[in-house]
Amino acid sequence: MIPGFFGEAGSWFIILQTLSMLLFILLIFFFPKLMFWQADRKMRNTLIDLETYRDDAETMFLNKLSNGIDKSTQQKFETLKDFKFSAPTGIDPAGLVGKLENVLDASENKFDRFIERNAETEDPEELADLQMAFKGVMGTHQIYKVTRHFRELITKTRNIQLIGLIQMMLPVYQELAESQREATRAFVDQAPIGDAIGPLVAAKLIEEDSEEIAEDIVHSEEEIKGNKVHVIKSNGPGARLGKYGNALDSLAEENSLEAVITVDAGAKLEGEKTGALSEGVGVMMGGPGVEKSKIEDVAAEHELPLEGLIIKQSPAEASKPMKKKIYDSYKPAVKKVEQLVEEIDGEVAVVGVGNTCGVANKREDVKAVHNRLRKYWKEYEEQEEEEVSYIGMLGAMPNSGDQSQLREIRNSILWRIPR
Repeated sequence: MIPGFFGEAGSWFIILQTLSMLLFILLIFFFPKLMFWQADRKMRNTLIDLETYRDDAETMFLNKLSNGIDKSTQQKFETLKDFKFSAPTGIDPAGLVGKLENVLDASENKFDRFIERNAETEDPEELADLQMAFKGVMGTHQIYKVTRHFRELITKTRNIQLIGLIQMMLPVYQELAESQREATRAFVDQAPIGDAIGPLVAAKLIEEDSEEIAEDIVHSEEEIKGNKVHVIKSNGPGARLGKYGNALDSLAEENSLEAVITVDAGAKLEGEKTGALSEGVGVMMGGPGVEKSKIEDVAAEHELPLEGLIIKQSPAEASKPMKKKIYDSYKPAVKKVEQLVEEIDGEVAVVGVGNTCGVANKREDVKAVHNRLRKYWKEYEEQEEEEVSYIGMLGAMPNSGDQSQLREIRNSILWRIPR
């Protein structure tokens, strides 16, 4: 017999054991309620932020579009910002690129019609900026709707597994929405975003006036390191992307190209420095994949090696007004392109990939581009901590229904801003 077991010590033991059992029973009943309360509180606070981002983006866009819009235009705006994108079926993959291009072109035409009919300006550069700004409005609106959908779903079903998944995804949704709000701001201000670093590098290589060679794509023939270099980029300074594949196809048919070099913004890993350079092979290009596929087809047909250069930045940084670290990277990037050109014996095509908002088409015209960015740089300097990109979590997640929903948002609405 253990001494004192039935004495004072034993009594305390029995009391503690009883309390533990009661606490365990209470947790069984109240812990799920506590989880739901915490999750709902977090989602409610996130929805407040997302609604603010959405309202800010809409206000900036509408103020730029017109001094005042009538009731019918407002109704059209409300329906169009709820735009749905139905990707072509993949049951028969033959011709899928052409089908996707057709749907994307149809969406572009739809946005163009709305902007052209309701904008007070007739300046093609400002119209291009407004068209891209409208996509930021749609992005923030769609993200808000999806988050609200999941909150309502959790409230009705009280599904514990869904709570854990959504709580992990909330920072991603918030980062996407905030970056789209800032992208809208940049387009309205005609300021370059991080993704414009590719076109900026290309513009720094162009000394003479360029000519349009394909839809929204300009071309200039330059001499770099003794080689003939065909530099192509989106037609700026309006916010455009364009048909890179068609442009390269024309160049390959009319010239004896020996290689293609693509320069683009690329997603960095946490711990890597913003603005760092990375060489590679293949077509360095984000987006839905249409232009990338077309460039690959041209390269395969003409047996052209595909060289690439990436300027690293997070997906959020690519959408926001260009940071100083990204802007400063154009100098080493230009030198690296010149080195790559020197390594190739023969004519080379250099493609500056990306949204060319705020970036004109030749070196002389982009000398003062940093002036539009100074106010943003001052804001970035006031931030105490370096931003953490939660979008990188997507690469480590399984193909859950929630992740598929997020992919649908990004692919259908935000595909014009590479991630």
